[in-house]
Amino acid sequence: MKRLLPICLLVAVLPAMFACATLFTSMEPPEINVINIVPLEAEGLFEQRAQVDLRIINPNDVDLHITGISFKLDINDVRFTRGVSSESITVPRLGEAKTSLVVSTTMLDIFRQVLALDKHKEVNYLIKGKLHLGNAGIGSVSFKHAGDLGDL
Repeated sequence: MKRLLPICLLVAVLPAMFACATLFTSMEPPEINVINIVPLEAEGLFEQRAQVDLRIINPNDVDLHITGISFKLDINDVRFTRGVSSESITVPRLGEAKTSLVVSTTMLDIFRQVLALDKHKEVNYLIKGKLHLGNAGIGSVSFKHAGDLGDL
């Protein structure tokens, strides 16, 4: 009887472990769209602050419990800013949510953007980074999304 108990536990636990592993390995990265950039009051001569509004689209069949975000935002292939936030937000399964982050950029980065605008007719962006998750078994999920800022 003592030998039968570990075997029964193993038979019961293994399918659950494989189901969890399958769920987390098949997770699609969320789509992160920049929906607005609002300049804020500068805090110094060489720094510019902005509010970046993001829409997070979750294509997965499980809620994403985001506990933080870190990202890099390029505009027209030139670095614009990097941002981090420890704000918690839940994106429902097969749903979306909006969040806003305050970021800083340098006057040099702004100057590079002005120079790049002369070379491009459209204003496009690339945002890439990591969502830090509170979901059991998932530490973080990376994302990368390109889009057009022409509609802002």
